[in-house]
Amino acid sequence: MRKGILKVLFDFRFYIALYISVVSHITLIIYSFNNSDSPYQKILCGPPWIYAQEEEKELSFQMNFGKIGGETGNAETADEPGEGEEGEDGDGNGFSKGKYKGSQWEELVKDLEGTSSLRKQFKNDYDQINENSGVADSYIKRNRDYEDIIVKDVLPTVKGIRDPFRVDIENAEDNLFVHKERNRIIEEFRKGDESSPPITMRISKEGEAEPKSPLSMTKDDRARYLDKTLKQKKEKQLDEFISRFMGYDPDKGDLSFFVRDLYYENLQRLAYPFSGDPSYFAIDYFQENLNKEDFLRQMMAALSENLGTNTGTEILFTIENIYEIQSRALEQYFQAKEYLKLATPEQKQTLRYETLRRMSEKYKKLLTEKKLFNPKDVEEAYSKKRVDILDTLIAKTPKGYRLKDGYFEKGRVLWEAGNSRKDSKLQSEAIKTWNRITSVPANGDFLNEKAFETIQLLLRDLGNVSDADRLPLQTKDQIDFILRTRLSEAMSRKKEREDKLLWPKINQKQKKAEN
Repeated sequence: MRKGILKVLFDFRFYIALYISVVSHITLIIYSFNNSDSPYQKILCGPPWIYAQEEEKELSFQMNFGKIGGETGNAETADEPGEGEEGEDGDGNGFSKGKYKGSQWEELVKDLEGTSSLRKQFKNDYDQINENSGVADSYIKRNRDYEDIIVKDVLPTVKGIRDPFRVDIENAEDNLFVHKERNRIIEEFRKGDESSPPITMRISKEGEAEPKSPLSMTKDDRARYLDKTLKQKKEKQLDEFISRFMGYDPDKGDLSFFVRDLYYENLQRLAYPFSGDPSYFAIDYFQENLNKEDFLRQMMAALSENLGTNTGTEILFTIENIYEIQSRALEQYFQAKEYLKLATPEQKQTLRYETLRRMSEKYKKLLTEKKLFNPKDVEEAYSKKRVDILDTLIAKTPKGYRLKDGYFEKGRVLWEAGNSRKDSKLQSEAIKTWNRITSVPANGDFLNEKAFETIQLLLRDLGNVSDADRLPLQTKDQIDFILRTRLSEAMSRKKEREDKLLWPKINQKQKKAEN
């Protein structure tokens, strides 16, 4: 009987194998569709939604920062409404806030709900305006993003201020991922639905990376591009720049100059005082710091793969500048706390003062955790971090590219810190740092050359003194003045450009006709 069974199995082996194969494939297909968005979905190190379907050429796990070649620097971009147009935020209808309860985004959702009707609850009036301030009405009455000042992170540098800068670089891609996810939630809430796609991270494919082509874009072409995009939201400008240009060669060509121009010409804006009420200036200073977070997160992630290149060096200069401006923003924060104490009942009903009040509450706990209780603590923590950034630049810049500026800026931070703390040792260290510049071979621009030469002449007249204790008070005051005014010409040109392109003054006859 056993031989008979074996004979039957042998005779029908083809049909048995076919049956098993069909059943197995059907089972596999049903299982795949029940457990994945697609039966072909790769599950590598997390849920399928974090992986995009495109395949990259490089062997690494990385964020995508733009195209390699393929784009020229002369393409036209469409004009969009600038920051002068006011819009209503959505009220969150259709937004599933319950799914964020208990998560890291719970507080964000509360802030979004709390600001959704902010403009209806508080007045947005203008008083104590100085008629002789020289500031255009188009600037004074521009739209200010009060909701974003409360909801987003105007002081993004505080969280890691006590960490070494190398830790910031190591965490850059993770921080960018969280930043983009937060912005996605904000967009969903304000649209009133959840149609925005989740952010994705890409897995690179094994293989050699294609060589990157150098960007060829003259200074005049860059200026035309920046003038044309100046009115766009800063986030849009940065996203477009990264997607179009950050894939070019970071050492050859004009990418490094373009990164510098983008930040200092378009993304770093001036804030103008125009009222006897200091709360206006505080709000405008926070407004101009709003997109420091976006630039910081995006460019820190770009730095993690461009460190040791000319472009990486330019990024480091911009990041150091962000920390300097953020330290001033924190000074405004502490001053604003005093304005709130003295505010009248009428002032407390304005958008400005309510925004400052909510900001004060938002950062109170974090500043306590970081032991930043007053401007003195801020100066010490931020000076230390800025020196750390500049030391990274000095150590990593290729072939001494802009090394002279690196030493000059480090000396400036040390000198100003010594001046603030009445510490002559820091100022002596600053002089020694400046003295190293003369032995550094020239490579790239030296933007602080005039200021450096003037300081060197002062020190040379005293016999090249390197001990700050031996410097006359008059000489110290002269050095302070040189450092304080070194950017006067550049700032004057910057103001003229912004006034012309962003805040044109209305013709007086036209103004009377409108009245």
